[in-house]
Amino acid sequence: MRQSKEHESGFRNSPLASSKGGIAGVLQHMPRPVLYAILILVWGMVWPLTKIALVWSPPLLFAGLRVMVSGIALLPWTLSGLSWHRIAMNLALGVLNVGLFFGLQTLALQHESPGLVSLLVYIQPVVTTILARIWLSEALGIRKIVGVVLGFAGVGIISLGHLGLSEAGGLDVLWGLAAGVSWATGTLLYKKTVRPARPLQDIGIQMSVGGLLLIGWGSSLEPWRTIHWSIPFLADLVFVALAGTAVAWVIWAVLLQSGEASRVAMWTFVVPVLSTVLSIWWLREVVTVKLLWGGISVLCGVVLVNSRIHKGGARIG
Repeated sequence: MRQSKEHESGFRNSPLASSKGGIAGVLQHMPRPVLYAILILVWGMVWPLTKIALVWSPPLLFAGLRVMVSGIALLPWTLSGLSWHRIAMNLALGVLNVGLFFGLQTLALQHESPGLVSLLVYIQPVVTTILARIWLSEALGIRKIVGVVLGFAGVGIISLGHLGLSEAGGLDVLWGLAAGVSWATGTLLYKKTVRPARPLQDIGIQMSVGGLLLIGWGSSLEPWRTIHWSIPFLADLVFVALAGTAVAWVIWAVLLQSGEASRVAMWTFVVPVLSTVLSIWWLREVVTVKLLWGGISVLCGVVLVNSRIHKGGARIG
């Protein structure tokens, strides 16, 4: 509850709270169910679309371009009342919540299916539960313990048949899990260190920091000449960066301002389900028995831990 009040207090002084026009103003007046539907749909689409984009671009450079474009789109919120203190608070978060999160998940998508990678990444609430117990001494009730067990059991089932057998020798599975761990670590760090919370400005700063990191990381390993600057690639990039990242985060912030953060956290478990369905439809992804049962186990675990630990909201997608 305290975290929710801090977020709401930050919003009262944020540019989003006073927005009358532009996309933020439009979204503020839309029915909440419509915003939920848009958010889940867009986040679900981002996974297979990112997989498709890697046909034309190496993973790290694409992740860097995605983040930089979305960061530019968020500049009006980032620059409003910006201080060096707030930049300093968000430096580490830019590395964890953006640089490593987007970089590692895109590396995983290079060789694995969007459905599988999204399930691995969305183990984040389960990892957050464990880290919160270690760092913040949060209590672990029966529901959380069962959720943690189901979550990791699901990851184990999904990983069977992939470690050592995929094109990247199982590294793709580890990249996906590492992205979820990075997200979980950033979530707790954000809750613990950023006061008062100004979500859109904080996200904008993190996008700028993480974007620079990804561009530098990608440039050191991947030649820019390997990017095929075709119209389909640019359309994919623009949708993933603007709709799937920048606009999605504005929607998230609008819902957070309305006290909807815990509901957003609960409904994010639909994202890997939708991602898998779209991957089957668009990419002819094959759902194995292990992926099906492992996915069900992971999602059940996420629902169990999310229903108790997400009160203030942090990242999603």
